[in-house]
Amino acid sequence: MNAASRRSQSLSTRLLMLLGVMTLLAACSGGSPLVKPGANTAGSRLVIDSEMEWTRFSGSRYQVWTMDGELLNRLYLIPAVREGEHVFLVTRQSRRRPDGAFFHPGARPDEIRDLIVDGLAAAGAVNIRTENLRPASFGQHEGVRFEVRLTNQEGLEYQAMAAAFEHDRTLALALFIATSEYYYPRDAAKVDRMLGTLRWR
Repeated sequence: MNAASRRSQSLSTRLLMLLGVMTLLAACSGGSPLVKPGANTAGSRLVIDSEMEWTRFSGSRYQVWTMDGELLNRLYLIPAVREGEHVFLVTRQSRRRPDGAFFHPGARPDEIRDLIVDGLAAAGAVNIRTENLRPASFGQHEGVRFEVRLTNQEGLEYQAMAAAFEHDRTLALALFIATSEYYYPRDAAKVDRMLGTLRWR
């Protein structure tokens, strides 16, 4: 295995570890703080309004919300991806690791979409298709929204919706993923309205 292949495998392993940690946190629903209907924060300044209750798990720089367990539905909230960081906060860009889903300020809407898609692919998602890329306003900030279809490594089909915007040379990201069968159709309209309330205060 050459050096480039080892670096790629290492990055994929870290991505899967991060998403695996999120999975374990979200799966252990007992005693976790609830998200109540109304305005809620991720970090100190990213705000989103919820229409329903969720179970919330927090890392130092991200949150994972779920209603029925992470394998069925989850909402990732990342308030600030910094310049040169991987979109899912796994690692940073460097001379030894120049390529990957690394954020840089001033990205075009299609570049932000591709950044998120590349991050999902590196985490193991396959058959990723996006649709309806469009501009969106998040309070005083302009950003993008789009929808995604993907399959996990076990062949389970998911649908997703993403919202992202730049602020203070960082990227705020909300990504909702749920199974195509039952859970995404059940909650899509409510989560769509929620993502429309995303804002930086």
